[in-house]
Amino acid sequence: MTDAAPILLFGGTFDPPTRAHSALPAQAAKLIGAQRLLFVPAAISPHKLDRPPTPPAHRVTMLELALRDLEGAEIRTLELEREGPSFTIDTVRAIRSEFGPDTPLHFLIGDDQAESFHRWQDCDELLALSAPVVLPRRHGSVEAFARAMAESGGNWSEAEVRTWCDRRLDLPCMTMSSTDVRNRLESGDDADDTIDPLVLDYIRTHALYA
Repeated sequence: MTDAAPILLFGGTFDPPTRAHSALPAQAAKLIGAQRLLFVPAAISPHKLDRPPTPPAHRVTMLELALRDLEGAEIRTLELEREGPSFTIDTVRAIRSEFGPDTPLHFLIGDDQAESFHRWQDCDELLALSAPVVLPRRHGSVEAFARAMAESGGNWSEAEVRTWCDRRLDLPCMTMSSTDVRNRLESGDDADDTIDPLVLDYIRTHALYA
């Protein structure tokens, strides 16, 4: 047994970070008793290779503004310091090495991404080193998520599907995406309800997504 408090990792491009990117992971951390919430901006997401992200310096600054009042939140730039696509397994290996084998380590994953988890890089090792925490995004109920996992092509057994469902947190669906926000900003539409005011000021000052 270990008395170490859990650590929760949350990776993404944060391009830009939305209100949901700070609020829901913070609630997730509280639900699992994590005292440290590590935000890990991706250099290039392997799931978004078709669109180059906004330069890292801008994304990190926006994330710093978005998280300025969030207790226990840290930004880790290790993926930005590596070349090539950002794979979760590389980050988890590095964090596990830093904190040792006895610290409970979790990573936050949307239920939409969980459906394709069997195609993630070294997914079996990833589960051995850390435990996923599932954030509702696409499915409004545990039953809908269970059906999606059973039909995902991952050849999950009934017991494994139940385990994934047990990892799903009772939180509102994170329907707000950075892509939706970018589209609104690029169209000149109002985005005040989706982005922290200081982040929005930064976007306007630097003419991002114009």
